[in-house]
Amino acid sequence: MKSVFSFRFFAGVFASLSWFFSVSSHAVDVSVVALFPDKALVFIDGERQFLKVGQQPVKGVRLIDASSRKARVEINGVAKDYFLSRDMGDGIQSPELLTARINRSNDGQYLAQSIINNKPVQVLVDTGANVVAISSATADRLGIRYQDGSPIRVETASGVVKGFQVMLNFVMVGGIRVANVEATVIEGSSPETVLLGMSYLKHIRFSEEGGVMTLQAPY
Repeated sequence: MKSVFSFRFFAGVFASLSWFFSVSSHAVDVSVVALFPDKALVFIDGERQFLKVGQQPVKGVRLIDASSRKARVEINGVAKDYFLSRDMGDGIQSPELLTARINRSNDGQYLAQSIINNKPVQVLVDTGANVVAISSATADRLGIRYQDGSPIRVETASGVVKGFQVMLNFVMVGGIRVANVEATVIEGSSPETVLLGMSYLKHIRFSEEGGVMTLQAPY
């Protein structure tokens, strides 16, 4: 009986350890796409999360420290530094990234001049918007055929209004061009300024410090 018990006991321990190492070995895919003082916008296994220093871990990921240059992130108990600039490898220096800097306005907004589908328009950087948002009045001026897009309902501060999902040929801010950018055109005159949302920003690197928003081309 003793030998049978011992076998069952150690078999149970082995099974528990196998399960533990299997769970622990799961690799969490983390990428940092934007940095702010004590905050970072990251993608965890493809899902966007806004982390703050002191916040409880999200999917095993905790932000230890963050500045405009780098973030120190703990993943399942292991700390690692993430940088916005490209890593150096094999002794070869990466080429200098195309950079645009936007000063914060007196009312706390980051406004910039952009080119959308070859036409100039002012945009407001909005990290809380999932896509670029354009009023139909502005879309008409830019020559966007939004009526050919997919009709949707958009919830706004004044209620639910009609909108259209479209694909912009390209959006360029400070020389940083991104092609095929998803956008929502909202019927009416609001928003008065185009909202530069994550459908553009997710393709670039950006950070904010001291009242300056810095945009960088990904390569």
